[in-house]
Amino acid sequence: MPIERELIMYQKATVLDLLEILKQDPEKTYTVDELEKMMFAYLKGLEQK
Repeated sequence: MPIERELIMYQKATVLDLLEILKQDPEKTYTVDELEKMMFAYLKGLEQK
């Protein structure tokens, strides 16, 4: 199903984007709260495009 494949593609792209953000400072550790805020900020940024 094309729609299902597209959804999977977008999910993978999102994970890769977040990994790139985290790799920018590999020595930094994040709390669950910080990761949650980062993910919500990422989603808000996508909505604004």
